[in-house]
Amino acid sequence: MVSKEEGVEWPLGKPGGILLAMLFLPTVVAIFVQRSGFNFLPSNEWISKTALPALAVGVVSAALPFWIILKSRHQTDGVKRGFGLLFAPVAGFLLGKHLVVIAVPMLFAVIAGHQVELSFTVVDAHEWGDSKCRTPVQVEGVPMLFDEICRVPDDIRRELGPLHRIAVSGRGTSRGVFVESLRRID
Repeated sequence: MVSKEEGVEWPLGKPGGILLAMLFLPTVVAIFVQRSGFNFLPSNEWISKTALPALAVGVVSAALPFWIILKSRHQTDGVKRGFGLLFAPVAGFLLGKHLVVIAVPMLFAVIAGHQVELSFTVVDAHEWGDSKCRTPVQVEGVPMLFDEICRVPDDIRRELGPLHRIAVSGRGTSRGVFVESLRRID
């Protein structure tokens, strides 16, 4: 049994911990950017093209925290370990998948972005948002947390309904766009 003074030994070592942090940091930054009010939408083409790599990275990212928790089984108590075994793989999967689907195209948009226009299909435009996303328009095929365009004026939202097509323009690439404006295209 490890005493509290010794602490918990990190199974991957310091380089592994740094690598793991570098792997998940872009995804955490992408989520923070989105929740801070910068609307970013990955393109439907990018999402479909990267479905298999995103799944693979997600599975590896889910297995890694599971393995770390199992490896350090003698260094944590039962309750913490149980919660870790339940929630860490889910969080790891989402962070890994969003790395490929969200963080990579967002990085391309920041570095090599120019004015683009991408099309999306509306799921809902009449729901009221929360304090972080007022007057949202929800689009189809984009992962949760990134499937809403926030602060859309009511006059535009009134024109939109399920299955309507919209053109979203802003800084980005064919992989994704930071939303500046939208218009109905059908």
